[in-house]
Amino acid sequence: MTEPAAPSAPDAARVAAPRVLFLISDTGGGHRAAAVAIAAALADLAPGVACSTQDALVRCARWPVNRAPDMYRWGMKPGRRWIWGTSFVLLDGPARARFFAHVNYGGIGPKLEALIREERPDVVVSTHPLLTHAAERATRRAAPGRPFVVVVTDLVTGHASWYLPEADRLCLPTPQALERAAACGVPRERMILTGQPVHPKCAAAVPERDALRRRFGWDGPTVLVVGGGDGMGNLGARVRALAAARIPARVVVVCGRNEALRAELAAESWPIPVEIHGFVSNLHEMNAAADVLVTKGGPGSVIEGCVAGLPILIYDYIPGQEVGNVRLIEDAGAGRYVPKPEDLPAAVRAYLDDPALRAAAAAAGRALAFPDSAHRIAREVLATSSAAR
Repeated sequence: MTEPAAPSAPDAARVAAPRVLFLISDTGGGHRAAAVAIAAALADLAPGVACSTQDALVRCARWPVNRAPDMYRWGMKPGRRWIWGTSFVLLDGPARARFFAHVNYGGIGPKLEALIREERPDVVVSTHPLLTHAAERATRRAAPGRPFVVVVTDLVTGHASWYLPEADRLCLPTPQALERAAACGVPRERMILTGQPVHPKCAAAVPERDALRRRFGWDGPTVLVVGGGDGMGNLGARVRALAAARIPARVVVVCGRNEALRAELAAESWPIPVEIHGFVSNLHEMNAAADVLVTKGGPGSVIEGCVAGLPILIYDYIPGQEVGNVRLIEDAGAGRYVPKPEDLPAAVRAYLDDPALRAAAAAAGRALAFPDSAHRIAREVLATSSAAR
């Protein structure tokens, strides 16, 4: 297990530009967001780098797995998550994950091998647990000698399928993930603590807080309510609870791709200032300008809030991989789990009314985050690629 020294500047060690293939799937927004963040850091470190990002489940798997993004959105609806939670538990073990991947390789492997031959990468990077075993095997077959890197994007309770001993490098988000990988048989020398991949622009926005608030017209306490890329977690009930309690703050709501929710909330009259947004491309700026974050417990949303130094109130999480995110935030003192809408106003007020409590949560959150995580991961990708050439 190694941990690199923090770089003095993003371009401190420029190297020859490789071809990097990111294998993802759009089951939620975090896997693609991780690839985008790392690609941005790679462009800083190796100008001319060629990055390709492919949804390998959609492109290479057979039906119905090639419908994985749609299946994920269907399965995350209230009343259906027990299906995912049960599947997670049943397959969560190194031997079980390996057996499942072996049995299903015929349904994805040939097309995945063809994709890798077509892309001709110098290094293959997986940011999705369902691709880890298949992608490693396909890389060895289609591009012998090319390194295979796994970027784990679940903070604590990641599925065993992430932690592949044969990978050339595992980039891990937390010390807890390091221990989880070790328990799954990954050699310590192949692990590196890099932090959860967040885009470099998240850290760059934090010093611009005052300017951003002026630009947004946020002239008082501001609570940012986020439902992830797909607007999950019954956002409407939480926004209505905050408004009904008349909390002394502006409430900014990001509904993501949930256009029905955005239209529903935009049509309502509110007794306090409420802004309703759909999918936004500047969430990093909103985080930097807000005072409290109310969010689903996705790892990207949680850690981006930590980078911005926001107290984090988690109202919902996916069973399995996101359970540990709640514990991580609460144990660190960076925020709380508040599942009931009626309890949310009091939790928000506690942070708004107590600057010392808010500052303590902010410091605890910053201690969990690696603002330069994308550059740390990019350096590992470049190093493994250089070693293989």
